[in-house]
Amino acid sequence: MSMRIQSIIKITPTPEKRNEILDILHSVKGPTQAINGCLSCYICEEVEDERIIFYMEQWGTWEEFILHIQSDLYTRILEAVELSLDRPDFCFFEVSAMKGLELIEAVRDTKL
Repeated sequence: MSMRIQSIIKITPTPEKRNEILDILHSVKGPTQAINGCLSCYICEEVEDERIIFYMEQWGTWEEFILHIQSDLYTRILEAVELSLDRPDFCFFEVSAMKGLELIEAVRDTKL
């Protein structure tokens, strides 16, 4: 499997700005997924702390991801991030190896 780029942004909105942030993120999700090189895009909400929103993207290459960051669409994401109560947390990961269910099966089989 080839390398992937994983982007995770943690946003902590005020109760008054929560819906506005979610509206912005939902408005960019579809167009982002349509960009060549975007492998996935998710908006997740923390169950135990309703204030926390995670916006995640997965990209095929750094070049594709950098072009996205430079786009007007990403400006909308930054607008949502600016509404965060706390300083937003940006994490970018370069994933060179990924395993799936086969890892669990291999580990569980050796344990039995």
